[in-house]
Amino acid sequence: MQTAPTWKGFILLALTSVTAAGSVASCTHEAARQPALINEAGAVPDLPVGADHLPVPALTGDEAIRQSLDSLSAHGLDPAAYFSNTQSARDAWLLAATHLSGGVVDPRTQMARNEPDQAFAAILERLPPESGPDDFAQALQQLAPQSSLYMALKAELGQQPVFPQLEERDRALSLLASLEKLRRLPGETHERHVLANIPGFDVITFENGAEVSRRAAVVGQISRQTPEFSDEIEFVIFNPWWEVPASIAVRDKLPQFRRDPGTITRLGYKIHDLSGQQVNPAEIDWNKVSANAFPYRIRQAPGSFNALGQVKFIFPNVYDVYLHDTPEKSLFTRTDRAFSSGCIRVSDPLGLAEWVLAATPGWGREHIDEVVRTGRETRASLAARLPVHIVYLTAFPASDGQIAYLQDVYGRDPALLAAMNPYLETSLRDASLAGPLADAGAASINDGHSEEETYHGDCLYRSG
Repeated sequence: MQTAPTWKGFILLALTSVTAAGSVASCTHEAARQPALINEAGAVPDLPVGADHLPVPALTGDEAIRQSLDSLSAHGLDPAAYFSNTQSARDAWLLAATHLSGGVVDPRTQMARNEPDQAFAAILERLPPESGPDDFAQALQQLAPQSSLYMALKAELGQQPVFPQLEERDRALSLLASLEKLRRLPGETHERHVLANIPGFDVITFENGAEVSRRAAVVGQISRQTPEFSDEIEFVIFNPWWEVPASIAVRDKLPQFRRDPGTITRLGYKIHDLSGQQVNPAEIDWNKVSANAFPYRIRQAPGSFNALGQVKFIFPNVYDVYLHDTPEKSLFTRTDRAFSSGCIRVSDPLGLAEWVLAATPGWGREHIDEVVRTGRETRASLAARLPVHIVYLTAFPASDGQIAYLQDVYGRDPALLAAMNPYLETSLRDASLAGPLADAGAASINDGHSEEETYHGDCLYRSG
């Protein structure tokens, strides 16, 4: 029984041509391997002794570099595209090195990188003149991510058919987009770190390249999407105050206080004027408060109703996004969990805090529980910063190790694939523009749930 060709066989298929003479077809590359037995005059030509076993000259220089780029197919990238976008074999190799080490698409411009980074020229210069295709390919492969996650997705891509059907095409495109996102991550990802995957609604801890734990998470709703970025956890705050961001105060809290002013006292909110003085909420007519010139600062005290729950994990960043607990535990039981205002709420947050603080003296689980019981805001600074990656991977290993293909909740993959399009394998190049991966129902993921469920969870790392 014939099986569908895979990515690994794509180059062989592309180089294999079939010719037809009369009713008989033969493979030209098979014929070329055999010495001619009869010349045009009908006589058997003289052949040198051992001619059918002549050594193949070693490939060096530009031809060796050209052949080394065949290894790009394993990453879903088209080797031929690198020659059409550069002036020389050397520049083609350098552009491939640029893409494998930092991504095809520049996150700052959202456009494909077409200029090679000459910093990688030092790698070529270190290779001896007699280097062959394998030497150049090996040097190239070492620039790609070496994490177990990248390797798992790359291996899965190798099992996809070269000429995929619709469902297979979507899986391949999901893999291509996810591999690209991993190439853009800074530093090594095999060290001890936290990874939150937005489409998977998961927060995962890794140690020595292996998954240690996986916790359900709630991410930003469609209109308040969680961004992708990498940072480092610097400290953990137990029993945090919630500093309500100005945008949330106007969009969410003002309508809520107009409907039911009693929620201010009931849920532990404190109202301050812009000079910092606390104001008695009973003296405020919320129906007369301007949304365009909102004159108050709103804070929520620690407690059972606090939007951040018992703990938050701080990695100061331009998005004011972090990980935290939540009082709305029921949301973790749902399949689609896009309900926050941008931050990531995580289940079993105290268990995560114990793991995050494992290398910080004096912060074992017993002490963590004691601090939480006090109800007072307490900061624990990590002995060493811990990398955290907020990623968007629609192809991701499930708990059983099998690759799961996830809903493109925010519809981000098509734009990325369109930018990558010139460098994708030819069988998927046009499809990446024609067939968006985003589920048509993604935008309605919050339908059927009350607005109150999305009020909690936007973040500022400013502490009380």
